[in-house]
Amino acid sequence: MTDVLLTWLCSYLLHSSLLIAGLWAAERAGLLGRLGTSTQEALWRLALLGGLVSASLPLLPALPAGEPAPPAHAVSSVPAAVPAAAPVAEPPSRVVDAPVATAPQAQLGTLPLATRLAPQAHDVAIGLVALWLAGAALLMARLALQWAWLRRTVRRLPPVADARWQALATQRAGEMGVARPALRLALRGWASPLMAPGRVLCLPAWCLDLPDDEARAVLGHELAHLRRRDPAWRLLSAALRALLWPQLLNRIAGQRLDLLAELACDAAAAAPAGQRLALAQSLLRCAQALKDAGPHHGPALACGAVTPGSPLMARVRRLLKGDGEGDAAPRERRALRWGLLAAMLAGLVALPAVVVSHTDARGLLERFDLGELADGLSMHGGTRIYSRYPGGSFAVKLNGSVGFNDAEDDVQTLTGTLAVREREGGVLREMTLTSSADGRIERDYRVDRESRPLDEAARQWWSQAVHRTSEAMTDPLVRARKLFAKGGMDAVLADLEAAHEDFPRRLRVEAVLKLGEPLPPVVLDRLIAAAALLGGGFDRREALVAIARLPLAEAAQLAWLKAAAGIDGDFDRREALAALAPRLSMAPAVVEAWQQVLGRIGGDFDLRSAIETQVAATPQPPVLRGALQAAGRLQGDFDKREALAAVARQLRGDEPELVEAYARTAAGIQGGFERREALTTLLDRAALAPAGVEQVIAAAEGMDAGFERLQVLLRVAGKLDEAKAGTPALVDRLRRAGRGLGDFERGQLETALDRLG
Repeated sequence: MTDVLLTWLCSYLLHSSLLIAGLWAAERAGLLGRLGTSTQEALWRLALLGGLVSASLPLLPALPAGEPAPPAHAVSSVPAAVPAAAPVAEPPSRVVDAPVATAPQAQLGTLPLATRLAPQAHDVAIGLVALWLAGAALLMARLALQWAWLRRTVRRLPPVADARWQALATQRAGEMGVARPALRLALRGWASPLMAPGRVLCLPAWCLDLPDDEARAVLGHELAHLRRRDPAWRLLSAALRALLWPQLLNRIAGQRLDLLAELACDAAAAAPAGQRLALAQSLLRCAQALKDAGPHHGPALACGAVTPGSPLMARVRRLLKGDGEGDAAPRERRALRWGLLAAMLAGLVALPAVVVSHTDARGLLERFDLGELADGLSMHGGTRIYSRYPGGSFAVKLNGSVGFNDAEDDVQTLTGTLAVREREGGVLREMTLTSSADGRIERDYRVDRESRPLDEAARQWWSQAVHRTSEAMTDPLVRARKLFAKGGMDAVLADLEAAHEDFPRRLRVEAVLKLGEPLPPVVLDRLIAAAALLGGGFDRREALVAIARLPLAEAAQLAWLKAAAGIDGDFDRREALAALAPRLSMAPAVVEAWQQVLGRIGGDFDLRSAIETQVAATPQPPVLRGALQAAGRLQGDFDKREALAAVARQLRGDEPELVEAYARTAAGIQGGFERREALTTLLDRAALAPAGVEQVIAAAEGMDAGFERLQVLLRVAGKLDEAKAGTPALVDRLRRAGRGLGDFERGQLETALDRLG
């Protein structure tokens, strides 16, 4: 992998350097000035992106073909089912146990420190790859934070309320054939108009006083950025500079593309008659604002009308002379444009690749006593198993297929190679099995990389290693059926409980359920207990989800919920509860245990989703009561409103305790709109008794926003009018809840109350 990465990086640096430097030299010689802006832009884009393609082409034949390797898990990687070898009629193959005699080799750990740490040629290559990847990760994280900050900041900007600008933006967008962007007031330090992510045009304060012609010119320039998709191109250029930061020439290509984009947008904004002078004047005003704003003129990821590095005076002179893209700009034949691009592409394909080899990081890690990490890196390809435990690690790599004997203490058949490596107590043991052309299995046993004969200690270690390998490589269902045939369900459960790692234990739990055998309560209890011992949130969730598909009695559900409460992670805990939701018992102890699991969910989204799923599956009063209690813990107004809406859809209105709890929870929503929606949903879904109506009115009475409070009160009045239930007491209660409203809102409420009599 190090060879591939370094080969690609070196080839890219060579190719992109030739492309960008060659284009820059042509520009300095005045050759590009004779071409149109669009042709120059196409050439610079090809120079920026072409190196990515040309550096990747030589690697395509080297990519692995066929089926992908099995996924690697954090603890172990288990391949697809490899059945145990069946008995054969012919005599078993002869096993060769005589290792090849080799000269004694020095152990790496015994070499002098200076010798082990002395740099070698390939260490530099590995260091370059590590430095490149680390720098790319840091710069991409920085870019992502910048992008997220810009989007969040833009969403919070106040909208432009000027009707003139709104009308001009609508008219100009229609003329240019693009959807009108949202107009917002820019931050104080943003001196230039700019097009921000989310199709938002941010206007600084000085723009609002521009005359109509200059305002139209500014809008035309920014809408041209939108039509040309310049924000996306700018983000792509920034991402390439971050990922491929060793190529410093990418900055030159990005600057040229930014300048050409500004010229193209100037031409588009100046295209209507009489707009050239207006655009030039607006650019000069923008330049003055930039000068006053200082170095922090605006965000780098947005497309502005003017940037400090742009040749402003040249752009102004170009406009005043009529040297725009639409008039006297250099134009070339279409054949010339495509010919230049084709020639550049042909040169791109013909560029040689830089091939780097023999930079495997395993040797470097071994010299630093990081052998366990080296095992994880080197045991790639084919079928592999890698697990770490306190004091050691166990790794297996299989290229081909393998079959084990019935006792699972030795290999019976092998096609290809099998390598087993274990580090424990500072000792490295290795066994490499290779199948020969005549059917024999040749074995090479080593201790600390020195060949050793297979003595009694070696055979004992090998039998244990084979047993572990067989457990991991044999399909869990095949293994469960084999054990069940020998010793019944007790043998299967004993094998399940003997697994010490999460992944194989979870697979064995699922295998028990797939046997199709009757599972008495004692077996279910052992399965749930085994699932509760899984430490990983994903594995415990998957095991519990599989168990939840069975009919579970009250005691089993209590044990299941106790195991679910210990899941690490809100998402996995919520997904596990969703599996049990249709079968949740309404016994008080089970419902209380369910609420305790909900209490362990900290995220609003996951808690709200768990509430919605359970309420929809079992809309019984105990669940609705627990759902309302859990909804009160939600922090976000939106999630609380959505959870209440799920409960409201299941209420009839004649449950005074539930309606009271609903109104009390809704009263805890701070946002006026969200509280209004929660209360009106209850009014629309349920036929409330007078006491419930009073509770809704009381919840609305505490709202600060007069408009939102009025809407709830009007909805209450409308419901009372429809049901002919407008008693004098309720009418008086509505009138008192309307105190503090404005005169207009009070008038609307009084009109609605008059219809109640």
